[in-house]
Amino acid sequence: MKPFATSNKIFSEKYNSKDLFLLSKSINLKEDISNLNPYFYTIPASPYMATKLSNIKPLDIKIAVKKFNCLANKYDYLIVEGIGGIYVPLTKKYKIIDFIKLIKLPVIIVTTPKIGTVNHTLLTIEACKKYDIPIKGLVFNKMPSRPSDVEKSTPKFINELTNIPILGIIPMFKNMKFDKMTFKNVADKIKWDKV
Repeated sequence: MKPFATSNKIFSEKYNSKDLFLLSKSINLKEDISNLNPYFYTIPASPYMATKLSNIKPLDIKIAVKKFNCLANKYDYLIVEGIGGIYVPLTKKYKIIDFIKLIKLPVIIVTTPKIGTVNHTLLTIEACKKYDIPIKGLVFNKMPSRPSDVEKSTPKFINELTNIPILGIIPMFKNMKFDKMTFKNVADKIKWDKV
């Protein structure tokens, strides 16, 4: 599920969001798109800003929760992809973190090894703690094939500061094809050992 998505254009006739298309295609998911992505905006900004700039009614978080519950009752496993950071505003009142709290899911924080990531990651962790949202672990995405000392050390450094487990380090892939075999190849290359 990608409950909230924005882009500068609609991806295709069936899929508003490219992310949703790639995720659905990769696992051959056949599901009502309005359940998978109840809110899509054609302005690449937070949902709240997109509704304000488009002069349209703000989203109803209760509908997004209802769609989540529908999917959660239908499937054994459900992954919900966020949109930007944990404090992205959905409405004037609600942020992504409020939605996570309402659906009662733990989070996996996906971050990168680039400069600035320590600050962003620590802020995200603190926000989750403040909201009593369990953190299952960290995934470091887009690790360069020849990382600098800083990039190479960032996962270990964040783990040392937080004691949150590192679930994987995903290498940088260029021109990646999105299908089941690609996801298998990516999974095989993830460094699952403790950093």
